[in-house]
Amino acid sequence: MNPTRHRPDFVLLIVILLLVSIGLLTIYSASIIWAYQKLGVSPNHFFIRQCIFSIIGLFFLFLTMNMPYWNWRKLLVLMLPGSFFMLLLVFVFEPVKDVHRWIQLGSFSIQPSEVATLTIIIYCAHILTKKKDKLQDFKKGIVPPMVITGLFAFLVLLQPDMDAAALIVVTALAVMFAAGTPLLHLARVVLPATFLAFIFIFTSEWRRQRVLAFLDPFAEENLQDWGFQQAHSLYAIASGGWMGKGLGRSIEKFLYLPEPHTDFIFAIFIEEWGIIGGVFLISLFAILIWRGGRIAARLPDRFGALMAVGITSMIGVAVVINIGVVTGTIPVMGIPLPFITYGGSALVIKMMAMGILLNLSRYTVEDHHVSRR
Repeated sequence: MNPTRHRPDFVLLIVILLLVSIGLLTIYSASIIWAYQKLGVSPNHFFIRQCIFSIIGLFFLFLTMNMPYWNWRKLLVLMLPGSFFMLLLVFVFEPVKDVHRWIQLGSFSIQPSEVATLTIIIYCAHILTKKKDKLQDFKKGIVPPMVITGLFAFLVLLQPDMDAAALIVVTALAVMFAAGTPLLHLARVVLPATFLAFIFIFTSEWRRQRVLAFLDPFAEENLQDWGFQQAHSLYAIASGGWMGKGLGRSIEKFLYLPEPHTDFIFAIFIEEWGIIGGVFLISLFAILIWRGGRIAARLPDRFGALMAVGITSMIGVAVVINIGVVTGTIPVMGIPLPFITYGGSALVIKMMAMGILLNLSRYTVEDHHVSRR
């Protein structure tokens, strides 16, 4: 394979760098009080660590941007067992907040579910390209990718991390849909998975309470418990108004909104930059998703196009869920806002994925020349 290579999508590259920069600025503002008052560390603790992760992420972004994307098919022989092993390895380490989600490496940690999501994207793109003539056959075309996806999602559920497991499954389904999988076949996967998800939610007391609190987070019984975080998220958004209070002037970050630098960081961003700032940030994500879809549509290679769909879906689904949670549109889920939420593994893996997307953009052709192999 030796397709014509050209410059990467510089619009996409600029958007990625803007998002990472906004993330660093927001983490600096959101985390200083929590770091100093709650953890007793330097106010710059989370900001400095995220800067280190950003530098590592930039290294991998430029590395994968210049690595021909078809080489990822060869690396699957290492990535699949490696990701599987990492998902098992988390149970060797001491749990953090009663969950096994991280591999501890000194003062740093790795979250294998992030690695697993990218691995599943590449695997599904590979297997659905290999079996493109068998997609009408449920057993031969659909079962193989769903078995591997289901196995990875099950191991993530055991951590337990239902939200990350759901993201893995939804991303895989997006790739399968883009590959041309019949809707009836997808329904045979989605309906049982949805049924199992409801069972998993409503047989767990804290998950059930979390969903019920979403219906009225300001109720007296919820405001002091399950609805506390969502209620204070809405307080932050409401107090931000159109223009916001200004950088560093959030009130909710003063130990009202728990861990404001993590999954609810968008609320702090709105409080400081207002609805106008929020629209700007959402617009950047919309441009990223648009460019990702454009790249997928203009790739002549089926494997590359499906990989572009998977990577774009991974970001898009996470953005919709996170903003939906923060704004009280959907029940609370632990899905971070890509590039903005604090987290080393998430940032590095997503920047690596963006590097792959940028590399894919180097092999696009004009619309009327697209004829996928």
